[in-house]
This record gives sequence, C-alpha cells and structure tokens, in this order.
Amino acid sequence: MSLDLPAARSRPGRLALAGLGIAVLLALPFILGGYFLFIASLVLVYVLAAFGTNLLTGYTNLISLAGAVFFGIGAYGAAILTGEYGVTLLVAALAAGLVAMVVGLLLAIPLLRLEEVFLAMATLGFVMIFAEIAKSGGELTGGENGMGVAAPDLFGLELGGAGTYWMLLAVVAVLMWMGANFGASRWGRALKAVKGSESAARIMGLDTARLKIVAFALSSFYCGVAGALYGPLIRFIDPSTFDLMVSISFVSMVIVGGLGSIRGSILGAAFVIAVPQCLTYLGLDQVQRSVYGLAMILSLMFLPGGLSGLGHTLFRRHRP
Repeated sequence: MSLDLPAARSRPGRLALAGLGIAVLLALPFILGGYFLFIASLVLVYVLAAFGTNLLTGYTNLISLAGAVFFGIGAYGAAILTGEYGVTLLVAALAAGLVAMVVGLLLAIPLLRLEEVFLAMATLGFVMIFAEIAKSGGELTGGENGMGVAAPDLFGLELGGAGTYWMLLAVVAVLMWMGANFGASRWGRALKAVKGSESAARIMGLDTARLKIVAFALSSFYCGVAGALYGPLIRFIDPSTFDLMVSISFVSMVIVGGLGSIRGSILGAAFVIAVPQCLTYLGLDQVQRSVYGLAMILSLMFLPGGLSGLGHTLFRRHRP
C-alpha cells in the first residue's frame, strides 16, 4: 500500500506535512473533550479494521463479509483474557489478534477456492455461525446478555480518556507502519501484481492462491486487534455487536476511503464512524443511514479512488 501525499511531493514538504499531522493528532486531547475525544478514539480502532479489510479487498479484489467474525474473536478473546486472567490490554490484544489470524488462515484455505459473490455468501455464513457461538458461550461470553469489559489499561495502570486515546494512537501508528512496510516488501509487491491481473501474476510464476491466503490471514489479524481494543473502549460487548452490519461497515470504509491505500483506510474509517456519531450528537440520528448510503452511492459513481483520490479526481476534471 502506498502512503502518498500529493499535496507535497518533495521530501522536506512531505516530512513537514507528516510532522504537522502528528502534532495535531497528539494535541487532540487538549482540543477535544468528552464525547468528541471518545469519537476520535473510536475512529482509531476502526482504522485498524478498515486497514485489515483493505489488505484483502484492496490487494486481491476479494470481498469478504467475515470481518465481524474476526472483530468479535478479538473482542471476546481480549475481554476474557483481561477480565478473567488479569492480562494487560496490549498483550491481550496481540494474543487475540494472533488467534483471529490463525482462525482466518484456517478459513481461508477452503474459502478462497470460491470467488466473488460465492465468497461473500460463504463468509456471511460464518458471521451467522459466530453469533450463535457467542450466544451459547454461557458464562464465558455472557450469552445473549453480553459481558462487561475491563477499562483500558497500560500494564496495570488504568487509563482515562486522553491516556486511552494516546495508547490507541501509538498502537495504530505501529501497525500502520508495519502495514506500509509489508506493502513495500516482496509479498506486498506480489499482491499488487495479483490485484493488477491475477492471470498475469500466475503466468509470472506467482502462487496466487498462497498470496490470497496470506492477505486473508493478515486481514484477520488487523480486524482481531481492532476488536480487542474496541471492547475496553465501549466497556460492553454482546453478540449483536458483531452482526452483518459490522462487516458491511468495514467494506464501506474501504470503498468510501479508497481501495489499496493506507490513507483511504484512515479517511474511510473517519467518515463512516465520525459522521453518524456527530449526527447523533446533533439529534439527527434518523438521517444517519441515509447519509451513509448516499456516501456509498456517490463514492461508487464519482470517486473511484474514494476520498483518498478526491484531489486527483478534481485535478483531472479541471485540467485544461
């Protein structure tokens, strides 16, 4: 994945812009408070889920609706580890993400024999199965009544709103950096070849089935870590938290933000999460879904590159 900054092509310009962005992000807790800082923290969590979805859809053109399953595995896994065994949140999130990745790997082997709508329908089935497993989890998952989740902590020290935000920002920065390096690696370049033309990649000698499995497993890891960090932020999870709409929202973030782009993952998560929350705050929650649907339609019709490609699209249309 590329992290291009078209507004400043030179290296000093890009560094200055990146430094300004980091400073603004670090200063947000001093600017925002209460509910809006909570929204900013929520956006950071969903950036990971959007990036995970983008790793699969943006690189391989495959659409999976199983994002909610891995999000749920991460959420329940971390909640059990922190609540029942006293594991600190960051360790629990890593462990839950790895469990989600293993499950994703096992599912990917049979699932990726399917293509397009058949893959989407098959992954939809796993969302339904996961909901039933969560409901029948008894005391472990709280069943249909759900379960409370321990507050965010940093190695035993309970965090407040600003502390939680800074911790999430650090986790997202590290995982995004790892994702950017993966995109520039041999594996990342091979996946880009698959995205360009699977047939051509196969002719070049690339094992496209193996590459897709790797993308699916990594996608599951990022969604799992996102789920692990979501629970402590909300402080409660139940089976309805991980339904089909969650998976659809992940795919929506990728489409609205832009396929195959880290910047697209960030912009898509910010739009899909922050706009409805702000509308609710303003008492306009009845138009949430309309705005959501309209954004999807407009992105598909007029912004093939999503919000991350907005500048390029406008420049191309107004070029003499």
